Amino acid sequence: MEKLFIPNEDYVFCRVGADFISSKDHKPRASAFRNTPVTGGNLSCDWDKYCTAESSRALIGRQFNVKTGKHKDPSKFYIYKFNVGAVRNMHSPGREQEIEHDPVYNDPEIEGAPNNIAHSIMIGDKGNDEEFRIKLVETGSWAIRPGFIKVA
Repeated sequence: MEKLFIPNEDYVFCRVGADFISSKDHKPRASAFRNTPVTGGNLSCDWDKYCTAESSRALIGRQFNVKTGKHKDPSKFYIYKFNVGAVRNMHSPGREQEIEHDPVYNDPEIEGAPNNIAHSIMIGDKGNDEEFRIKLVETGSWAIRPGFIKVA
């Protein structure tokens, strides 16, 4: 499947588990935006050219939880959106970020690892730099926030 360039004016959606939301301000905790896996070099997201916040969230229910081997529960996840250009233009030495289209396609589709044409990755070290990840949180906004309220 062809990888396409994601323009700066587009958005990507990142999934935020309920455990990664601050009870004080209801924003994602900085730890929500570590690379996955933590030792990896990127953070998964979905490109809004090919999905909506709702379809990104729904796809979670077709994925396996690695620890339990059961399907994940989408109601325990919320969707945070980032403008691609804003992420690319974050200025923090050694923490430059790039967003690339990285579609997932298997034929036949793998149970628990669904095909996802919208899949993209936010590439760049987010490390243990909580201050950087706080800036990342401030760059984005909720698309589907706790309480199931959809925002623009």
